[in-house]
Amino acid sequence: MVISYVLNFLHYFGLSQRYTRISAVLITLLLFVLLLCVIWYLSKISSQAFLNSKYFKLKSKRWNFALKETNFFAICGYVATGFIGHFVSDMFFLEQHIHSNALLNKIINIYFFICILIAINKILTIFRIIHDAESEVPIKGFVQFLKIFVNFFGVLIIVAYTLGKEPTYYISALGVIASILMIVFKDIIVGLTAGWQLSMNNMVRIGDWIEIPQHNADGEVIDISLTTVYIKNWDNIVVSLPAYNLISQSFLSWRTIQEQKLRRIKRSFNIDIQTIKFVDKNLLQKLQKLELLKDYINSKEKVIEEFNEKHNTKENMFNGRYLTNIGLFRIYCQQYIKTKPFISKESTILVRQLSPTPNGLPLEVYCFTKTYMFSEFEVYQADIFDHLLSVVGEFDLSVFQAVTGKDFKTLQKD
Repeated sequence: MVISYVLNFLHYFGLSQRYTRISAVLITLLLFVLLLCVIWYLSKISSQAFLNSKYFKLKSKRWNFALKETNFFAICGYVATGFIGHFVSDMFFLEQHIHSNALLNKIINIYFFICILIAINKILTIFRIIHDAESEVPIKGFVQFLKIFVNFFGVLIIVAYTLGKEPTYYISALGVIASILMIVFKDIIVGLTAGWQLSMNNMVRIGDWIEIPQHNADGEVIDISLTTVYIKNWDNIVVSLPAYNLISQSFLSWRTIQEQKLRRIKRSFNIDIQTIKFVDKNLLQKLQKLELLKDYINSKEKVIEEFNEKHNTKENMFNGRYLTNIGLFRIYCQQYIKTKPFISKESTILVRQLSPTPNGLPLEVYCFTKTYMFSEFEVYQADIFDHLLSVVGEFDLSVFQAVTGKDFKTLQKD
């Protein structure tokens, strides 16, 4: 047997019989543990090689990925290692080494307990991967809590078995240290509660674009753990926030924009109020040449002429109805936006006047693009306003611009 060979080897060093026996037992136990480690490592490598080989292929890609990601079949090798260790334990100690055999059996049983814990953890991980692939509600935080719960009681059972006590002995003692556990695991408990609320209320999902200005977070949610939410900003900086912050504070979510693949344009520019006027014949003839306004002007002219003739407004034009350059420009802007292929025709398209300000009359464009991508959206928005700002002069209107000191001197010279 192995221990006898170790004893014979140690006799050559001239140690006393007592120290030789103790050293032989320790060395034999160490060799046994090393054997288990080698078998465990070989089983892990072989199971991983099997999962990556062409012989392993399931119909479900999700199960394929989950089993490969967790290397689940390695647990079979771990259990096989325990059985091998149990059968070869007699080879390491002679029958008269009763206490050594008992210690060896206890080590093997502890090893089996650890294998069970590893298997449960792997099953929980597989469940999380499959669920995340099929559902948009994240459960990573909940699975992490289950792992903490299982591992905590698993270690408690292992310690109780090692010391020869009943697990209930230690479980009853938890009531005494409950206050300490509440302090130690305060963040975990608060984070679990917050993560559960986020998941159940479907407030945040992985892939959502959220904005939390008070924490300089403006980007995509890349991970939701038990206590923390990780956000990758548009400049690739990763911001980690406690999950509780998303419950206790407000944040902006762009999920609806991502789901509908629409993004709103809501921007205004100011028209100089002093340039607003009724449309005279010369301006009307010029604007009638614009294809986008031709039909509108013709239809409006008929209505206006009928009204003015009916109410005899020739003596005082302010009693009648007339077209204005700001009104025609507003209709032109709306018709121009509708011609753009990147604008959603099913959504609201509106050009409206806001309340006048000391800086002029704001004219606001309100519509939705068919893309929510930042770069494309900015290009489309700029394309619309490039044209509108360029054509505003054709309506005898001017965009309001604050006069600087240099401009004021130029006006004084004129």
